[in-house]
Amino acid sequence: MTFLTVLIALFVERVLDQHRPLRRHAWFDGYCHQLSRASLARWLMAQPWGVVAVLLPPLLIVAWLQMLFSEFGGLFELVFGSAVLLYCLGPRDLGDETEAYLEARDHGPDERATALAQQFCLSEIPPTEPRRSFAVARAIVVLANRRLVAPLFWFVAFGAVGAAAYRAVQLLAERLQSEECPVEMKRRSDEARHIADWMPARITAIGYAVAGNFDAVAHAWRTFDYLPADGPLTEAEHLLANTGLAALDTFPDDIDELAASDELSIGNLAVPPVVEDALALVWRSLAMWVTIIGGGSLIAALA
Repeated sequence: MTFLTVLIALFVERVLDQHRPLRRHAWFDGYCHQLSRASLARWLMAQPWGVVAVLLPPLLIVAWLQMLFSEFGGLFELVFGSAVLLYCLGPRDLGDETEAYLEARDHGPDERATALAQQFCLSEIPPTEPRRSFAVARAIVVLANRRLVAPLFWFVAFGAVGAAAYRAVQLLAERLQSEECPVEMKRRSDEARHIADWMPARITAIGYAVAGNFDAVAHAWRTFDYLPADGPLTEAEHLLANTGLAALDTFPDDIDELAASDELSIGNLAVPPVVEDALALVWRSLAMWVTIIGGGSLIAALA
């Protein structure tokens, strides 16, 4: 049942894009806004277990519905699980954003390419090639975990409530960064996001190793030295950036080599297909993990 649910959610996400839900999470934005203003919520969020306490009400509803639909039978459980998982993916489609960027980069205008790249890059991006495409490739291998692999991981582990809990933790940390609330609330939400991302980030990195250059990823992982100067969340981002780019044999210091490539020319610069390769790496890794989920489901069914 888990494998079929994952297949349905990914099929709608990747193939039936016209039926993809609009995942705005507006109701959760309002919930986070209220949390940032309520004195009780501020006190709760100052505690180590505060994130669990403030997210418990909506997650209890999801858990109750999960139990209820499982009692109704396999079809109801399948529909509910697929709907929740689909709602927890994204919220924006990584493939669509990447293709839109490539179209703007290759056919202009250049300002649109920069604007599209900035929408899903994690930091300020260079305005010129090939550094801009390198930044986009880095964002792709990092965001693949947050948008795809991590929701799938927590769904396989705990069902619909696991995927919902992961997305709720991510949204809470993201929304509180823009709210006027105590620094302690933001720090606690970031710590919860770090915990939620810790295992999926490593699962994603393993996928990059198998789907890309295994030796380069192994070396990048062994030599990964994280200094938590920018907060706990950046640990997962740095690990995925290092291992994902290593899987592509691409490194931050290779800009001169990138510029010397002649596979794709834009103006006086040459830009290799690092963005296309990064997206292809994500799809290969995702296909591998879906296959493993299918094999595990088959073994569980025969046991």
